[in-house]
Amino acid sequence: MKLKNLIFTLVLAIAANLSASAQDASNYNADDCAKFRSLYYQYLKQGMYKDASHFWAKAYDNCGGTDSLDTKFFNNGRVAYLQRLRTLDAEKDAVEIAGINDTVAWIYEEKMKLENDPEWELDYAMMLVTQKSEDNVKIDGLFTNIHKLKSKASGSHIRTYFRHLIVNKFNSAPADQKEAERANVIEEYIVLSDYCADAIKAAASIEDAAQKEREIKSYAGAQDFLDKYFLKIANDCDALTPVLDKKFESLPTDPEEKKVVLNKYMKLLDKQKCTASETYEKYVKALVEIDPTAAGYYGLGNVLSNKGDEKGAVNAFEKAVELEAAGENANAYKLALASAQYTANQYKAAYSTAKGVTGDLRGKAMIICGNAIAATANGCGDSTFERKANFWLANDYYGRAAAAGESVSSSKFLSNAPTQDDMFQQGVSVGASVSLSCWGESTTAR
Repeated sequence: MKLKNLIFTLVLAIAANLSASAQDASNYNADDCAKFRSLYYQYLKQGMYKDASHFWAKAYDNCGGTDSLDTKFFNNGRVAYLQRLRTLDAEKDAVEIAGINDTVAWIYEEKMKLENDPEWELDYAMMLVTQKSEDNVKIDGLFTNIHKLKSKASGSHIRTYFRHLIVNKFNSAPADQKEAERANVIEEYIVLSDYCADAIKAAASIEDAAQKEREIKSYAGAQDFLDKYFLKIANDCDALTPVLDKKFESLPTDPEEKKVVLNKYMKLLDKQKCTASETYEKYVKALVEIDPTAAGYYGLGNVLSNKGDEKGAVNAFEKAVELEAAGENANAYKLALASAQYTANQYKAAYSTAKGVTGDLRGKAMIICGNAIAATANGCGDSTFERKANFWLANDYYGRAAAAGESVSSSKFLSNAPTQDDMFQQGVSVGASVSLSCWGESTTAR
């Protein structure tokens, strides 16, 4: 019986591939059509997939072929054969598995004659990739549906498409086409990442908690996959910047469209830590020119800082802080400004800016405060004792940094603070409060 079914399956697949219409209405037998459709469906519902697929094929043969059937019939046929595959052993049943896979491919093709279903075609593409098909033209055509569904494409569709771009296209590309394929992978990475982000955002509004978790997990996993394999293609700035240099020459002319593209490529350069590159500088300056936003000036500040233009960096970060106001990036921009001010030897300004940083970045800001106080200690105060006491205050800020989670020394600067003899001569006891006129603050003698 097993051999008979196998022969039937193979014959069905071969016949389907040889004939454009597979069957025609002249084969229609109303009674047998109804009987076999009922039989396959009953077996399908009971999970008896071998019998279901057998009678499904009989139904197809007696119902007049593809044009006489509906899309649901082919949906069910795919389920029957794919579930049947799960019961087979890869080694013992290799021939039967190959025959069923051919039949499933034929089922995909036949339903595509009846309707344009993007998800169906993407599932077909996934199957071909999984089976290591070398028909890249067909696979490419099927995967165009990714950009029809966009964020509604499944996480599995997105992952498999990106895998296809890398394994089947980039890795196997001849030398003279390698860079073109790399550029395509980079472009698609950006677009697919947008789809994942939009899908996760949409999933957040799903009321069913379990479904919400599944959706978010699926697209987050897809994004992780994109990130992981993207690094194999653009694993350093030398690989990424030449591609984006070419892209820069063909930016959209419409200001709004240009802004969107600039931001996407800048994020990519930032992700790959290419902010010190001339490519990044070009993108940042172009963005600030058409859209002087806080993010743009922040990027410009990073560029100028990397180039050693301390004054220019401070000015750019000041503008970023001003434009961001109380926005979500306010603390990050303030920290960047404080760091730039410290580097430019503007210690008082750095201290003042850093004190305004709150949230998760506060620890790093406290380090800047401590460093700024220590940097000016020897010239700040009316007496030698007071100037040395500045180091106690600097140490206080390091203590606050440690309390905020930063890994810093608990004794930082104390070797420069007043000694026991200094305190005795000044008449100051351990634990006494010491005022520091330079900073308008007090510290504790120790």
